[in-house]
Amino acid sequence: MEKQSFLSRNFFVVSLVNLFIFFGFQMIFPVLPQYIQKMGGGPEVIGLVMGIFTVSTLIARPFAGWLLDRVKRKLVLIGGLAVFMAMLFSYALAHTIALVILVRLVHGLGWGFSGTSTATIAAGIIPRERFGEGMGWFSLANSLAMAVAPAAGIYVGMHYRLQSVFYLSSALAFVALCLAFFIRCPNRRSPPASVRFVLYDKDAVRPAVLMFFLSVTYGSVISFLPLYAAGLGIPNIGIFFSIYALAILITRPAAGKLIDRLGLDIVVLPGFLCVFIGIAGLACARELWQFGVVAAVYGLGFGALQTTIQTMAVRDTPFHRLGIANATLFSGFDLGMGLGVIALGSIAALYGYRNMYWFTLLPVIFAVLFYLVFMRRR
Repeated sequence: MEKQSFLSRNFFVVSLVNLFIFFGFQMIFPVLPQYIQKMGGGPEVIGLVMGIFTVSTLIARPFAGWLLDRVKRKLVLIGGLAVFMAMLFSYALAHTIALVILVRLVHGLGWGFSGTSTATIAAGIIPRERFGEGMGWFSLANSLAMAVAPAAGIYVGMHYRLQSVFYLSSALAFVALCLAFFIRCPNRRSPPASVRFVLYDKDAVRPAVLMFFLSVTYGSVISFLPLYAAGLGIPNIGIFFSIYALAILITRPAAGKLIDRLGLDIVVLPGFLCVFIGIAGLACARELWQFGVVAAVYGLGFGALQTTIQTMAVRDTPFHRLGIANATLFSGFDLGMGLGVIALGSIAALYGYRNMYWFTLLPVIFAVLFYLVFMRRR
């Protein structure tokens, strides 16, 4: 039988919304540490401000997942996007570290609802027999934004005021909000047995643990690499993110097809090996070309793993549990980013950024062991 296509107008629109959300979100990441540094904050304060975002996001995720499984998913997305857009704009108006922390907390609520919504809507559209491939193309928007947006944020921040990055990010979120009104997604009532409120989906917990470890490494790159490179006398580190983007573009669709045809091992183990080599390379790199090689290797590994882990979490999940399954998965991502940045910021303050990256190898090792012991047979 011919496989059902996942390409449709709906899929394209929700992927585009997802791209603008992630672009606006990721653009501020390398700029916010510089913004805080100009206010007098050191590495530990930067880690705290970047990580405090996790608190409100973790509170928002379970409620977002529960609502997505019970009310119109488009309404949840639009509400989350409105808060998300307003907070991106508010960063430019916050002129003290205390105000930035307050904005960051509310920003986490909007991010928790909007990010969970797009992934849930997409998962409800993609046919199960092509789920890995479909999620590979959908999450390409995430990875493309993760790769291009930080470089764009650095460029705008270098040539204009840092506040300009926040204005541009909020404009992108506004575009996503407008596009969200054109999404058509199926809305089905949950069966009676699922009426009770649950905080997590048990089948998505193991993939969420893997996502936790992976996001620690990404947090170390996105939050501290610009400051690390500046300390080495490399001002144009935005090239790192451009090369990373090209690696993601190659990896995402190919990884999805490999998952559907050959299973998880063919992607997971080589993916973590690439991430390990990439992080170790950051600790050893001294020149721009070396950072470029590291970007390619890390991008191949991260792109393949993010697609794979998301497929693990929701491919076999019933329609009425997609919201809470995605919430569980992305809670792992948020927790890894938040706790990882706080811990690594403290390590960087004590031992320097180079040694911080050696410490960042530990989550990669833990992730491989966890997969081999608790997930490979399943």
